[in-house]
Amino acid sequence: MFDTIMKEYNQNKKVLDKQDENLRRHIGMLAEPMTKKVLHGLNANIAILHQNEQIIEKETKQLLKETAQLQKESQQWQILYNNLNETLKKVGDIVNFAQIIENELQELCES
Repeated sequence: MFDTIMKEYNQNKKVLDKQDENLRRHIGMLAEPMTKKVLHGLNANIAILHQNEQIIEKETKQLLKETAQLQKESQQWQILYNNLNETLKKVGDIVNFAQIIENELQELCES
């Protein structure tokens, strides 16, 4: 009796194992196209991200280059401004000095 139960159990187990294997294969076959589509979509998105990254890197390099050029030009303008300012101060000092001399000469002439 026990032997027959074990034989039935083993036979049923073999049948179930075979059914499981068939179902796994079938599910694998059904899932394969979906998996390929998902991977294709992901790969396409990754390719777009990679292209965008390259564009951003290129534009960043260009922006850094232009920023450095702007900074250089700003420094040159600042130097020119400082030189002009010093020259104007000197001219103002000369005009002031000339007025002082003129006033002193007028005082001398009047005395």
